[in-house]
Amino acid sequence: MVFIRYKVKPADKQGKIAVKLATTPQLSLSDDNAALDLKLSLRIVSSAQKDRPLTLCVNDSIFDIFDPEDGGMDMPSRGAFGSIRSTDPSRRGISLGLFRINKVPDTDSPDLLESGYRVITVPGDGSWVNITHKLSWDRIFKYEEKRTKADLEVGEKFVISINKGYLGTLWWCWGGLEDELKGKRLHAWCRGPFSKPKPNAEFVREGNWVLGEEPMLLDFEDITEDGHASFEIVQ
Repeated sequence: MVFIRYKVKPADKQGKIAVKLATTPQLSLSDDNAALDLKLSLRIVSSAQKDRPLTLCVNDSIFDIFDPEDGGMDMPSRGAFGSIRSTDPSRRGISLGLFRINKVPDTDSPDLLESGYRVITVPGDGSWVNITHKLSWDRIFKYEEKRTKADLEVGEKFVISINKGYLGTLWWCWGGLEDELKGKRLHAWCRGPFSKPKPNAEFVREGNWVLGEEPMLLDFEDITEDGHASFEIVQ
């Protein structure tokens, strides 16, 4: 999904996460099992709570990776990276798909993990956490209507970029899954101007719940060098 933004006072911001994209440098035509890796690396570059990790929901963002056997459209097919573009203006690029889907887990439970939402922890020490979308040959050309693997040329170069509209989260909180959040339950409620009434303190305490912070107070910045990652077709 494309995240909606609204203006927030700089002084209210809680943190910034830097994101960069890297790809498999070469893709071999002779290797039927070759895959194009789209590797996203995240780290905290500024924080209102120094050295403290944070955990964010990745559903419907560029960071969302799920088992293809579960069905549905992956994030590259929803426009999270745009298309694969040839560096030769005379050559057509490769469409990865452009479908607008917003799938909501079919449950009334307020527990994010119980409801099937996916979350990751970004370390508080500034180290990187990596997420990789793996695209097989079949997946690369799944939604492309005019180009095929057969018309790729050795030496042909391509670039791909992050669609900044997909940088964001619908829910996040302070803490890591393996430390202060261990044994806690992540409640779907989060702060924000459009939030539903906040669960009362007794309910939160007795249920061992953690509530979410306001999504718009967490910034994401694409720091990919040259604004894109590149790869070359080899024999």
